Amino acid sequence: MKNEKNMEQEKVKLSIPEQVKLALDGRTQRWLSFEIRLPEQELSQKMKGTTQFTQDELDKISNRLNFKFEI
Repeated sequence: MKNEKNMEQEKVKLSIPEQVKLALDGRTQRWLSFEIRLPEQELSQKMKGTTQFTQDELDKISNRLNFKFEI
C-alpha cells in the first residue's frame, strides 16, 4: 500500500513556479531576476501565477539554473 501511495505522489507534476523554486536551490528570486534580466516585479508576478512565463523566459531560467522543466 505504501508503494502505491508513493507512486501517486511521484506522478503529481509541479507547476512552473514550484519547479523554479526548487531549481533556485537557496538562491533568491532577486538573484534570478538579475541573471535573466527580468524586472523583479515581473518575476514575482510570474512566480505567484498572476502572469505566465514566456518560452524565452523559461529558456533563460533553464539555461541559467542548468535545469529542465517538466511540462
